[in-house]
Amino acid sequence: MKLISKMVLRMYAPAVLIAGGGLVAAETITRTQRMFGGFFSPRLASLSFLLAILIGMIWAMHASWRLWRWARGRELRCACGGLMSRPRMNRRGQLYRKCMGCGGRTLQVAAKPSH
Repeated sequence: MKLISKMVLRMYAPAVLIAGGGLVAAETITRTQRMFGGFFSPRLASLSFLLAILIGMIWAMHASWRLWRWARGRELRCACGGLMSRPRMNRRGQLYRKCMGCGGRTLQVAAKPSH
């Protein structure tokens, strides 16, 4: 798999999973409504699916924005050329970034405060 394919898969997969989870939640609410004799509102199923679609779209737009910035050279790059993730914290309390292409981790050096 090519570098760009891995990055696109890693960035857009959560949006697809969120939308799919909304569909599952809506179907579950609809089926439990039938079982419990109308205890849940039919609108709740529609609203849960709509909310999942909206959150998935926002996630996909943010991923598109980051990929566009990466293509223009405005995002941090790994040694392999891949897009670096946002800073995360490991077990030792150190900040690191993960490459979206190769999966490698790079420790982020904290800037020294100037006095």
